[in-house]
Amino acid sequence: MTENPIIYLDDLSCKIGYRYLLRHIHWQIRRGEHWAVLGMNGCGKTTLLSIIAGFLPFSSGNLQVFGETYQTENILALRKRIGFVSASFFDRYYQNETALEIILSALFGSFGLDAALMNADIRRARQIMARLAILDKADQPYKTLSKGERQAILIARALFSQPEILLLDEPCSGLDVKARENMLQLIRTFALNSDTTLIYVTHYLEEVLPEFENVLLLRRSFMYTKGPREDIFQDALF
Repeated sequence: MTENPIIYLDDLSCKIGYRYLLRHIHWQIRRGEHWAVLGMNGCGKTTLLSIIAGFLPFSSGNLQVFGETYQTENILALRKRIGFVSASFFDRYYQNETALEIILSALFGSFGLDAALMNADIRRARQIMARLAILDKADQPYKTLSKGERQAILIARALFSQPEILLLDEPCSGLDVKARENMLQLIRTFALNSDTTLIYVTHYLEEVLPEFENVLLLRRSFMYTKGPREDIFQDALF
């Protein structure tokens, strides 16, 4: 019996006013698959991940995550099963929240802390921060952190929930060469040593690690092509 896709999009579109951010996206992702999403700035990559993560509504079509559609009753529970790393998205919402508060918010599938915390949760968050060498930033407001530190905080937030799906929206953007290599090595290690479904958004071909065996290409808000990376990369029109 074939397992249902962990992410299923059928004719999904998103628009603001008369402007389409995404148009007629058809895409199925199986559990454990690793996908790279490529495209130029403004083609809809961040919008696509924000919708899948349950943080942005869409205009038409169908989206199912873990076999469910997002509803008021289940959205927070579903979000807690998804790690979402996107500075371009979260920079619009986080300012004075501390790094530790942001990481712990993953417990609730929301932007903030919605209930009492257990000491064990705080210890685990600090352990993850220590592994990412950002423990000394625990009490710093988000707006005072560097680009690389913000990316590391969002990675820590995503990993804290032990996600079944990890969405990475240009995690190397704005990083220096050393920080970029460290980030890519972290992602590669995670891809090799977990069963998590990964989606990695970039517009740089050199960031598409060998572990990302499938590629989706967006152009001008449309899905241009998708399939195994070797087929996509051999396409002369790529």
